Amino acid sequence: MRDPSFFSPRPPGQLRPILAVVLLVALFYGAAHFWVTAGESPPSTGPAPAALRPAEVPGEGPAAGVAPRPDAPTAPVTRPPTPPYREVSDMLSPDRTVGAELGMHGVSAVGVNELVAALNGLFDFRRARAGNRYRFTLRTADGRITKFRYETGPLDVWEVERGADDKLTARKLDIPVRTEVVEIGAELQVSLHQAMKRVGESPGLVGQLVDVFAWDLDFYKDPRPGDTFRVLVEKVYSGDTLIRYGRLLAAEYNSQKLGTFRVYAFTPEARPGKPKPGELPVTTGYFLEDGQSAKKLFLKTPLKFARVSSKFDLKRKHPILKYTRAHLGVDYAAKTGTPVWSMAAGVVRKAAFERGFGNLVVVDHRNGLLSFYAHLHRFAKGLKAGQVVEQKQLVGYVGSTGMSTGPHLHFGVKRNGGWINPENMKMTRDAPVPARSMAAFKKQVAQWKTRLAAIPIRTAPPAEPEDDDVTDPQEDDAPAGPPEALNAPPGATPSARVSAAP
Repeated sequence: MRDPSFFSPRPPGQLRPILAVVLLVALFYGAAHFWVTAGESPPSTGPAPAALRPAEVPGEGPAAGVAPRPDAPTAPVTRPPTPPYREVSDMLSPDRTVGAELGMHGVSAVGVNELVAALNGLFDFRRARAGNRYRFTLRTADGRITKFRYETGPLDVWEVERGADDKLTARKLDIPVRTEVVEIGAELQVSLHQAMKRVGESPGLVGQLVDVFAWDLDFYKDPRPGDTFRVLVEKVYSGDTLIRYGRLLAAEYNSQKLGTFRVYAFTPEARPGKPKPGELPVTTGYFLEDGQSAKKLFLKTPLKFARVSSKFDLKRKHPILKYTRAHLGVDYAAKTGTPVWSMAAGVVRKAAFERGFGNLVVVDHRNGLLSFYAHLHRFAKGLKAGQVVEQKQLVGYVGSTGMSTGPHLHFGVKRNGGWINPENMKMTRDAPVPARSMAAFKKQVAQWKTRLAAIPIRTAPPAEPEDDDVTDPQEDDAPAGPPEALNAPPGATPSARVSAAP
């Protein structure tokens, strides 16, 4: 049994030691707790740094100006759904096939195959070229096309569309065009090409003008400053866009050196009754004012723009062999790659590498005449012996193969086995306007001639910048320095020898 005196009140002097002990214990405990927890930071109730906060989706985060509660759950990030369709518009890259190009834009292999099948018989994608424009609508769920448009030119457009039966149907669009006859006249200062640019016309019209006068004028050496030309030509438009030049209806060239030349387009009437065996169909041709054909048996030159660098000469010193050797032809200096024409219709007798001639084309005109085109850079695509060629048909490109000191065409002509000077050949003209069509021809010529005479001439400025077109024979892509005496293409082997000298 406890002593009752223990629970009895004590005097204040006896409580002080007890309270002192309790206070010391409490202080000791507090110091120990502070020591153990020193360096620990309490959880922050402020906002986290921006780099660590989850991204807020517009419309889903907290209202502006309201701070989120520290213990509030973070809303999940959501993204907009993929649209069911996607529009694509682009141009075909030079280093990709159409299939690879479409696949790059998300079209599935199945989608490409069904597109090719839909266009079968209308357009072959093997004819596709870099720069062709296309656009389509893609169904993103399965990577298949619902609408497709492909353009190879302003008038060559194909469309494919998916119908209600989920099948693709293709068609070529009929692009509406209009044709206008325009009048053009200008004076030359530097070149025909420069004069045409000055009046806002394209080089394509230069080619047409050169073509219709190719039997009478050499547009490299004949033009002089002050020459003038007038042209009536068709222009074909789609909307307000010029698509191409149409027919050249009439043209006049006034040469200070050779006089005035005029040509007129005309289509003679067909002969009544059944055509005779071997009779050629009636086509549009170019005729002089008196009804004679502008076309001659041979062209004046076998290429559009070139200068004569070496004439026919029986006593010329050869530039490579360094001794006197007959030059049995005419050399035309021109840039490597300049197109070379057949001077008249005929049959290709040779298209092969031929020793000093280099790449050589020989055309048999079946009237005792052979024409030779030597030192070609390369032949026209597909050209081979036995092939029939027409006058002005491409046979090759100017080069410097064989025994050559630079890019040029060596042109030679044989008549009945002997070499003749091509510049002295008598050029007989083709068939004139038939008598049955002469009245209609004269009526049309009277109209065109009056209209040509009324075309104003745009005069040339006193000084005009030098032209930089393909007519400059000094520019070429051949390496500097003297070429090798026998500049044969790799792998070339001499063919059966043709008796000739370059």
